[in-house]
Amino acid sequence: MARRRPLRRSGEKRHAVPYLARPPTAAVVSLDARAAALDELREGLARSPREIACKYLYDDRGSQLFEDITRLDEYFPTRTERGLLEQRGVEIVAAAGGAQVADVVELGSGAASKTVALLDAALQAGGRPRYVAVDISAHALQRTREILTAARPEVPVEPVLADYTRELHLPPKPEGSRRLALFLGGTIGNEEDAPAVRFLSRVRAHMEPLDFLLLGANLVTDPAAIHLAYNDPQGVTAEFNRNLLRNVNALAGSSFVPEDFDHHAPYVVEKRRIEMWLVARRALEIDLGSIGGKVRMRKGEGIRTEISRRFVRDDVLRIIDAAGFTPERWFESPDGRFGLALGKVRSSLRGF
Repeated sequence: MARRRPLRRSGEKRHAVPYLARPPTAAVVSLDARAAALDELREGLARSPREIACKYLYDDRGSQLFEDITRLDEYFPTRTERGLLEQRGVEIVAAAGGAQVADVVELGSGAASKTVALLDAALQAGGRPRYVAVDISAHALQRTREILTAARPEVPVEPVLADYTRELHLPPKPEGSRRLALFLGGTIGNEEDAPAVRFLSRVRAHMEPLDFLLLGANLVTDPAAIHLAYNDPQGVTAEFNRNLLRNVNALAGSSFVPEDFDHHAPYVVEKRRIEMWLVARRALEIDLGSIGGKVRMRKGEGIRTEISRRFVRDDVLRIIDAAGFTPERWFESPDGRFGLALGKVRSSLRGF
């Protein structure tokens, strides 16, 4: 659970982002995107075990539920990362070029609430940063623009409507400046190593020598705390997980009944990851609508909806190095639960 960034409650600090009402969030951005989504769903549901990509957790209701999750005492990753960015933002920006950082690109921007600390650091260094927000949702991008315009009117915002997991197009950066690309929230943990490296390599293709990547990663910590973060007793995460099926129904006209599934999210210690599943409570036959065909599920059979990996420092540095970024700095939260890797663009890939 990482794509959407929660808003802070109204606070006294300047870096708190003001709350604005959320407009409806678009699930897909074009007819071509819808066709690609249907293909992706068809392929995932044909796998063994069945899978639905975690991006489908984040329709409008799912995004709001995730913001609710991040406010739960049990869910520590978001507040841990925010605290780390606020504590070390000045160091991060200084290491990335200080006043020369004129282009801050965030992939999966959501509400951009955690990014304000970095923009503030660039401003304090004497820079004039532009913020490029990349998101699949036109409404989310509009909301990001409104929020940052209200919070930091001196920072221009340029939205890019794109599913960054597929094709990525970014505006040219200002001449002679440095680009700082952000992939925060631990979202890299939703992929295995090879696809994570491929994705970051595509990001690198939009960067030049002396540009930097800041990658956020959840770290290995107490298994019981990780498990509880995805299994809150209030049931918010369970509702968030089941809501994915409502989003699929809206997209495909399928007949999933969310109440026919239990939320199951164990922390698999030997794999160092959470696996989020929807498990059939009884035997089911589901019409897949525009996806095509039907799915028959036995009682106890599951659909995996997300993996969320935990890393150690060397894992994260190895991934960015393989993708063409030379690791420059490592920043870790005092409790050891979250890390930020800063890597400089290199002219060649290493791969695994």
